[in-house]
Amino acid sequence: MGERSTDPAGTPSLCDRIEVLASRVERLSLSHRDPEAFFEERSEIAHALRREAAKAARGET
Repeated sequence: MGERSTDPAGTPSLCDRIEVLASRVERLSLSHRDPEAFFEERSEIAHALRREAAKAARGET
Protein backbone atom coordinates (compact mmCIF):
# COMPACT_ATOMS: atom_id res chain seq x y z
CA MET A 1 0.00 0.00 0.00
CA GLY A 2 1.36 3.40 -0.89
CA GLU A 3 0.75 6.82 0.53
CA ARG A 4 -2.68 7.40 1.95
CA SER A 5 -4.77 10.11 0.35
CA THR A 6 -7.21 12.17 2.34
CA ASP A 7 -9.75 14.85 1.64
CA PRO A 8 -9.33 18.34 3.12
CA ALA A 9 -11.13 17.19 6.30
CA GLY A 10 -8.56 14.41 6.74
CA THR A 11 -10.88 11.53 5.80
CA PRO A 12 -9.18 8.61 3.99
CA SER A 13 -10.23 8.10 0.37
CA LEU A 14 -12.63 5.34 -0.66
CA CYS A 15 -9.74 3.41 -2.18
CA ASP A 16 -7.78 3.59 1.06
CA ARG A 17 -10.79 2.50 3.13
CA ILE A 18 -11.32 -0.50 0.83
CA GLU A 19 -7.62 -1.36 1.03
CA VAL A 20 -7.86 -1.42 4.84
CA LEU A 21 -10.85 -3.76 4.62
CA ALA A 22 -8.96 -6.01 2.18
CA SER A 23 -6.08 -6.21 4.67
CA ARG A 24 -8.52 -7.22 7.40
CA VAL A 25 -9.87 -9.98 5.14
CA GLU A 26 -6.35 -11.26 4.50
CA ARG A 27 -5.73 -11.53 8.25
CA LEU A 28 -8.94 -13.45 8.98
CA SER A 29 -8.35 -16.87 10.47
CA LEU A 30 -10.14 -19.28 12.76
CA SER A 31 -8.83 -19.50 16.28
CA HIS A 32 -9.39 -22.56 18.43
CA ARG A 33 -9.28 -20.31 21.50
CA ASP A 34 -11.96 -17.92 20.22
CA PRO A 35 -13.79 -19.32 17.17
CA GLU A 36 -16.57 -16.72 17.42
CA ALA A 37 -14.06 -13.91 16.81
CA PHE A 38 -13.68 -15.01 13.17
CA PHE A 39 -17.41 -14.77 12.51
CA GLU A 40 -17.71 -11.44 14.35
CA GLU A 41 -14.83 -9.93 12.34
CA ARG A 42 -16.24 -11.33 9.09
CA SER A 43 -19.62 -9.75 9.84
CA GLU A 44 -18.02 -6.41 10.72
CA ILE A 45 -16.04 -6.40 7.46
CA ALA A 46 -19.14 -7.30 5.43
CA HIS A 47 -21.07 -4.47 7.11
CA ALA A 48 -18.25 -2.00 6.42
CA LEU A 49 -18.10 -3.06 2.75
CA ARG A 50 -21.86 -2.61 2.38
CA ARG A 51 -21.62 0.81 4.03
CA GLU A 52 -18.86 1.86 1.61
CA ALA A 53 -20.88 0.53 -1.36
CA ALA A 54 -23.92 2.54 -0.23
CA LYS A 55 -21.78 5.68 0.09
CA ALA A 56 -20.36 5.12 -3.39
CA ALA A 57 -23.85 4.59 -4.83
CA ARG A 58 -24.90 7.95 -3.36
CA GLY A 59 -21.82 9.61 -4.84
CA GLU A 60 -20.13 10.09 -1.48
CA THR A 61 -16.45 9.20 -1.27
